[in-house]
Amino acid sequence: MKNEKFDRLLSTIRNENVDEKVVAQASGRVWKSMAESAPVAEPDRHTLRSCEDFQALIPAYLAKELAPARALLFEDHFHSCVACRHALERARDGERQQVWKLKTNRPSALPWRWAMGAATVAAVLVVAFAFSNGLLPGQRPVRAEVQAVEGSLYAVNGADMQLIPAGYQIRNGDEIRTAKGSTAVVRLLDGSLVEMGPRADLAVSRQWRGTTVHLQGGQVIVQAAKQHAGRRLYVATDDGLVSVKGTIFSVNRGIKGSRVAVVEGVVRVDFGNNTTDLTAGEQATSSATVSKVPVQNEIAWSRNSAKYLALLGDFAVLQKQIAAIPGPGLRYSSDLLPLVPDHTVVYAAIPNLTNTIGEANRLFHDRLQQSPALRDWWKQQQKGRGPKLEDVLDQVKNFSSYLGDEVVFAAGKEGTTYTAPVVLARVRQPGLDAFLQSEGKRLNTNQSQTELQIVRDPWSVTPAANHPLLVYLSDDLLIASPDLPQLQLAASRSKQNANNQFLGTQFGQQIANSYQQGVEWLFSVDMEQIVSQNVQTDSNRHDLPPGIGDVRYLTMEHRDVAGKSESHADLTFASERQGVASWLAAPASMGSLEFVSPEASMVTSAVIKNPRSIMEEIFKMAGSGDPEFAQHLAEFEAKSGVNVLNDIAAPLGGEVTMAFDGPMVPTPRWKLIFEVYDPTTLQSTIEKLIDSFNRENNKGHALQVTRKQIGSRVYFTLSSPNQPNYEVDYTFVDSYLIAAPDMGTISRAIQSREAGYTLTHSSTFRALLPSDGYTNFSAIFYHNVGPVIGPLAAQLKASGALNAQQRQSVDALTANSAPGMIYAYGEPNRIVVASNTGFMGFDLGTLLTMGHNGPFFPQMFLGDTVTNTHSTPPVQ
Repeated sequence: MKNEKFDRLLSTIRNENVDEKVVAQASGRVWKSMAESAPVAEPDRHTLRSCEDFQALIPAYLAKELAPARALLFEDHFHSCVACRHALERARDGERQQVWKLKTNRPSALPWRWAMGAATVAAVLVVAFAFSNGLLPGQRPVRAEVQAVEGSLYAVNGADMQLIPAGYQIRNGDEIRTAKGSTAVVRLLDGSLVEMGPRADLAVSRQWRGTTVHLQGGQVIVQAAKQHAGRRLYVATDDGLVSVKGTIFSVNRGIKGSRVAVVEGVVRVDFGNNTTDLTAGEQATSSATVSKVPVQNEIAWSRNSAKYLALLGDFAVLQKQIAAIPGPGLRYSSDLLPLVPDHTVVYAAIPNLTNTIGEANRLFHDRLQQSPALRDWWKQQQKGRGPKLEDVLDQVKNFSSYLGDEVVFAAGKEGTTYTAPVVLARVRQPGLDAFLQSEGKRLNTNQSQTELQIVRDPWSVTPAANHPLLVYLSDDLLIASPDLPQLQLAASRSKQNANNQFLGTQFGQQIANSYQQGVEWLFSVDMEQIVSQNVQTDSNRHDLPPGIGDVRYLTMEHRDVAGKSESHADLTFASERQGVASWLAAPASMGSLEFVSPEASMVTSAVIKNPRSIMEEIFKMAGSGDPEFAQHLAEFEAKSGVNVLNDIAAPLGGEVTMAFDGPMVPTPRWKLIFEVYDPTTLQSTIEKLIDSFNRENNKGHALQVTRKQIGSRVYFTLSSPNQPNYEVDYTFVDSYLIAAPDMGTISRAIQSREAGYTLTHSSTFRALLPSDGYTNFSAIFYHNVGPVIGPLAAQLKASGALNAQQRQSVDALTANSAPGMIYAYGEPNRIVVASNTGFMGFDLGTLLTMGHNGPFFPQMFLGDTVTNTHSTPPVQ
């Protein structure tokens, strides 16, 4: 509509004469409608013209006695009037109400220039006040100071992190974060103290109304100083607001929600539309999934990271010393092998560890005398009523001292039934009978429950009812089993000179071949007799994954040769690997490792079979177990517009690498690299899947993918408006997709690759490469906690959190932390897994990096923050 037409329409409306009777009738209808919708006893005829009139309604408003129409007028005025809003807040706090009155004065006779001058002075005063309080745009004045630090405290600026000490000044909008096991105390300008718990993340800002602590995550305990009139201290989380004038309280912000607990005084808590005043001992939570806990538990924090680090140092020293103990030597034959059951399917042979246990125990006690941290830990382990570890080791050492160089465990299978295990060992010195009798008396304290029964004659003994361990001694041989028939069979074989039928089986020959190569530890399983579909069972085994039915033997060996550890595991198949067993591809070059730097603490990489073929086999397995799987798959593809085989599996290549590479404190940096043959199709598929997810309206959650051009490269960011601090970034480089929690990690990975600064070219990695006939691997697991331990130890030392003994233990951990690697080869009819570090590749470093859903070492000190990598938006 043009302006002139609109003006004519307004003029017509203004000039229209309406009959007074019509106006009266309309007024009556409106009043009747209001009276029926919210009936009141008597309409309030009080005229509302001044602030004094509105402030007089405050008591009735707080008591919710105002009529809806009058309450609406009241709220509209108070939203626009600062003086009345302050009067309302004072009334809510129980303070004496001051009514503002507007006085009508006669017009001033002062000249206009005096009025302008006064306005100018007022503006200057306002600007000066804002400047002095740091409220002008662009100002970053000091808002708080770090008073004390126990552990590690960081200032976070995007991807940059700086270790900060006590005395550090926190400016408006600065983000600070504690590591796991670390605490800090922050002093605000008004004297309030904020104690940060482990992995707490906060920033401090100040506005006209007061100071706000923005808690991004973790827990704080606030001791609020008395606030000036009209000001408050606030703690803000993304789901609530806590306001106080002077008290002690705790705020705990987590993934599930927030919890506020009051130690002293009164705290006002706003969670959504609910406002609650809490007193000492009371709590409030923002979500039903967050329950209340005792206040004393809420404020009891652990501060043991320094002790843990020192304890790990002691363990690292012990591991290195124990590994240096000379082994019992290789065995090239066994006179116990002919005595095992004819149908043996599980065979284990271990060396006699008498000398090793004795020397290891001596080293442990030597270290115990040197380390208070280890002594404290040992005292905790010795508590309780159960058997003590040292007593058990002493008993094992004493028992082993009577035995020969080897102890054999064997279990057989007859038809569909597994037989009880049999233990075999040679006796090399007298006194074992007396030792076992004394042990039997110690174990058999309950006459009705015999644990150990010594057998003189296997053919005339009556076992106890509870199936104790039966031990038979004959000449220089010990035979033990919980099953009398198996004990009798083994005793019969020991008295016969005829060869055992087991030695003529293929499995027996497999074990004999292992001995010919020299063994120290040997574990072998006839998998064909355990999982094969051809074995007679009550029902055919259709639940086995395709290809597993062809498995034959599993053999694991460990030996020390020339002071070097060698571990080897072979899984052999009756024919060429098929199905699931064939998913691990033959050894091939791993270009994805070129994106991993030498500072990586954990790397897992593999080359796999064609992803499309793997997906087809997965669909086949799923379809055999679920008749409706095909229908569900078709429905998914119809809704999303994505063909799983062609759009997801087909664009992918045969390499995948997962690495923790970069700073581990306060949040570990991870990277995921896929080989991709068709980036365009894969990116289109990702966008289709996101659109489909958003259309489904998954409980209000949404995803979005955005593009950003940096130089000649396009980066993609996958994020959610529901969780603004979490994202995954990725880009395509040559034939690879590399993803990480931030673009900086990706950029550094690309630069390292271009500069040749990669893991595979480092001397640390190459020193772990085995000497064999392979030029590549099918899979590797690499760990090196050194890049984590070094910086963390240096930071703890600089912070003063370690005492002299702990610093010595931490130095020992740094000096004795060595990298390790487990590698695999996929051959046509077998899979080989080997390592030249630790026992079967497992040592302290392996446990620290593989335990508890990821790198255990960072989680021990920093918590489960792998998924919490984010950059916090600027604080306003």
